[in-house]
Amino acid sequence: MDSSMSDQVFEALETFRIELPSWGLANTGTRFGKFIQPAAATTTEEKFSDAGQVHLFTGVCPTVALHVLWDCPAGVQSADEIKRFASRYGVAPGSINPNLFQDQEYKYGSFGNPDPAIRQRALRHAKDSIEIARRLKSRDISFWFADGSNYPGTTNIRQRKQGILGRCTLVEPAVLPSHFW
Repeated sequence: MDSSMSDQVFEALETFRIELPSWGLANTGTRFGKFIQPAAATTTEEKFSDAGQVHLFTGVCPTVALHVLWDCPAGVQSADEIKRFASRYGVAPGSINPNLFQDQEYKYGSFGNPDPAIRQRALRHAKDSIEIARRLKSRDISFWFADGSNYPGTTNIRQRKQGILGRCTLVEPAVLPSHFW
């Protein structure tokens, strides 16, 4: 590698950033089980504290992705407390991740759920998540849709897709880029 290429690599590394997922700092698991770690963070503040240490050591992790259900226990009202944590520990809130998959009522989906009450609950949660992002000045909102089906042929994929797209237009049209549609 010649010196000009090396300079380009080092210049790119100066702007390299990694967003830490808050759930990676806690006792989390997979569908196969939960993996307990003795010093894992158990509160949102502990997650910010741990993330602050990672950023202090690496210099490349200035933001923490937040999971609304797990990190914002008071919903929109959690934003002020999270701002204090961010200031105290030197890392900013990053992407906001609504939870549209964990609760049992979402077992048939959220925005694509056949039950209108569940679709409405998911829509309300999405709007609250957007408000959290606004209050925290977060740039990104990451929707995780688990709106498929467990077995082939048990749901109408076209209806689900239309349901999801229809709900997305109700969430916040100004937030979504025009090319999304």
